[in-house]
Amino acid sequence: MLFNRIHIQNLFLPCLFSVLLPTLAHGQKLMADTARVNSQLATVRSLVDVREFSAAKKIAQRVLANTSASEFNEVRAWCEYYMGIIYFELTPIDSAFYWLTRAKADFSLTNNQKALIKTYNRLGIFYRKTDLNDSSLHYYNLALNMATAIADSTGLAEAHYGLGMVNAQVGNYAKALEHYSNSLAIREKLNDKAGIASIYNSMGILFWEQGAYSTATDFFFKALPLRVETKDRQGEAFLLNNIGLIFRDVAQYEKSLDYLRRSWKIKIEINDKSGISNSLMNIGSVHLLLGQIDSALLYFEEALALKQILLDRGGVANIYRFLGEAYMKIKMYDKALLYLTKAIDGYTKLEEPRGVVESKYDYALLLFQMGNSPKAFALVDEVLAQAKKHGMMDMVAQSYNALYQFNLAKNNCQGALQYYQKYIAVKDSIAGTEKMKQILASQFRVEYENIVRQHFERFNEQLSIVDSQKQNRTRLLILVAVAFVLLLGLFLGLLYTKRKQALVEVNSQRVAVDLKQRELQEQRDEIERQKNLVVYQRDKIINILTDLGESIEYARKIQQAVFPTDTLLSQYFRDFFVLYLPKETVGGDFYWVGNCSGRIGFAVADCTGHGVPGGFMSMLGISMLNDLVANTPTSSPGLLLGKLRDNVISALRQGGHEDDSHDGMDIALCTFDRNTHTLKYSGANMPIIISTSSDIPKDERIVQIGEGLIEFRPDRMPVAYYERMERFNELSIRLDPDDTVYLFSDGFTDQFGGKPSKKFGYHSFRSLILSIKHLPLYDQKMTLYRTLEKWKGEEEAQTDDILIMAVKPI
Repeated sequence: MLFNRIHIQNLFLPCLFSVLLPTLAHGQKLMADTARVNSQLATVRSLVDVREFSAAKKIAQRVLANTSASEFNEVRAWCEYYMGIIYFELTPIDSAFYWLTRAKADFSLTNNQKALIKTYNRLGIFYRKTDLNDSSLHYYNLALNMATAIADSTGLAEAHYGLGMVNAQVGNYAKALEHYSNSLAIREKLNDKAGIASIYNSMGILFWEQGAYSTATDFFFKALPLRVETKDRQGEAFLLNNIGLIFRDVAQYEKSLDYLRRSWKIKIEINDKSGISNSLMNIGSVHLLLGQIDSALLYFEEALALKQILLDRGGVANIYRFLGEAYMKIKMYDKALLYLTKAIDGYTKLEEPRGVVESKYDYALLLFQMGNSPKAFALVDEVLAQAKKHGMMDMVAQSYNALYQFNLAKNNCQGALQYYQKYIAVKDSIAGTEKMKQILASQFRVEYENIVRQHFERFNEQLSIVDSQKQNRTRLLILVAVAFVLLLGLFLGLLYTKRKQALVEVNSQRVAVDLKQRELQEQRDEIERQKNLVVYQRDKIINILTDLGESIEYARKIQQAVFPTDTLLSQYFRDFFVLYLPKETVGGDFYWVGNCSGRIGFAVADCTGHGVPGGFMSMLGISMLNDLVANTPTSSPGLLLGKLRDNVISALRQGGHEDDSHDGMDIALCTFDRNTHTLKYSGANMPIIISTSSDIPKDERIVQIGEGLIEFRPDRMPVAYYERMERFNELSIRLDPDDTVYLFSDGFTDQFGGKPSKKFGYHSFRSLILSIKHLPLYDQKMTLYRTLEKWKGEEEAQTDDILIMAVKPI
């Protein structure tokens, strides 16, 4: 029997180990695999947080390939969730929705309700950003209901915030404010500073859309330090962008560009492609308002390329309309027609009536400029009908104004008067509507202040509860003291003394609490007074800056009006370009064209200073040149410069005294005889460059720069009072067809940039002209502009006014 028992044991143990060992090995491998995929998932999450989407995508794909077993359902679902976020940033958009839908299904299988709420909220965000508001509302409501059921505070706050965003997007502002308020209350309970900053930002946008710029700016500047504190670079970029757009709306263009460029820089650092495209579009819109069409076009073209990659249909339509408006301003009608047609088609497919109406209005103005009056009248009538249908009273007013202008241009005075009366009536109605908007904005402000007051009331209630608790403790001490008195009469005196001490202490505590409450109330009142004072001072400064900005903008329009138009330049020259980039809104550089006793006169000048002082000098210079060529029977540029110098000295009362004005100008003045093809030049501290195939005259002031490129050097004295005031010399050359004359100020050559920072330099400028002289003039202009922008970069500000003029006289 013993032998049999031993024998059975010897047989059983090996069998048992043969079954258990593989199971143990499998368990150890599963634990190792779980640790590995969890570590990889954590890496994916970290990379998404820092916006390293390409690297995150590679690791997520590796995890998905190794998590087919049912044990990894949760990990797989989270990978699918992050793949949705990654594809939304990297495109295509359809792939983002595909992965989030898979994540939703897998989270349902694992019954992870919090993750499911997170996925619903993310789908709400993506549908909202692709203008599918109905789908967005559906998913936000799913998240709201589920988060309410399981008391998920974070999910509930996100759902309320998302519903607020969608309602704001469709114009339901009251509902939006309600959802924002609910989300704000939850975020404050959770002490979620990032969430609070998001809500402040959205509330600011809400007031901004009501025209309450001051209140909107308050919210943005409240949110900004929270974004910085939480190191939310993307949120910080959004806020800087919004502040920049508010400055754009109040015509503070320099401040607007400053904030928009700071936002753009952050978006580049975090690789936010959608944000980059928006920054480019917004910066371009400011340049368009400033009349800097070349700059605007460059920004719009870069933004359009990104928007098309991101499949942002609304953004593409916006840029098409901007491009149409820009090309219309520079009279490139074919391109303007192309882009406005694309804008109308894009807005129609998106079912955005305002975009359609505004684009068709621009199209009608373009048709009228091109001379197609019947179609322009018909299209404005169509715009007017659609604007009335959708209640767009601003567009109704603009349509009546356009019909008034059209009839006036056609000398139909009766029709013009009829439409002008309608325009004034609608404009007065809009003024009433604007008043209602201000009232609505005030109501919003009151509602928000009610929310803040409720928070303070809750704070005071908490203080009252603390005080009540102290009173309860006091009563308990009294009861205990009485009980001890009854039970221990021997210690009555001692306990009585202690009770009195306790009462004194409690009373002192109550007094301390009351004093603290009063102190807090006084501090709150003082803070409120200080805040009101700051708001008043800030509003006053904004009004002053707005008035100043409008005045300078009006000065710019006056200055632009006296500059030669493109139509006038095309009458004098076969081809030309003008690259004019003032350092500020108005500039001290100017260009001029006129008739000099039967010859074509043209000039470029650089006046003392820039900005408003330079603008005054430029207006004085243009006025004097026009007066000279009208009253002086000579075509000699040297004699004209001498008389111009006499006039400047006389006008500025210069006599060489120490306290005299030292203002004046450097100028290059040329005349061209169309019969003999002879160009004559005289210069005051300003050379010219000529691209020519003619024989080069021999003169010590004529220098050959390269093959077919020469420089005429000026006299070294300004058009102003100077220690050396001799007669201005002249140089001449006979031009051949296709020769080009370049006139330029020193702004381009003096611009700082590059690494290390230094001036571009005159030598580099001449080399640049030599390298591009064979190109069409428009391409030369764009090359010069792009070279300047690249050299300047984002770090360097513009040093001086920049002006380059190139003409082909023959």
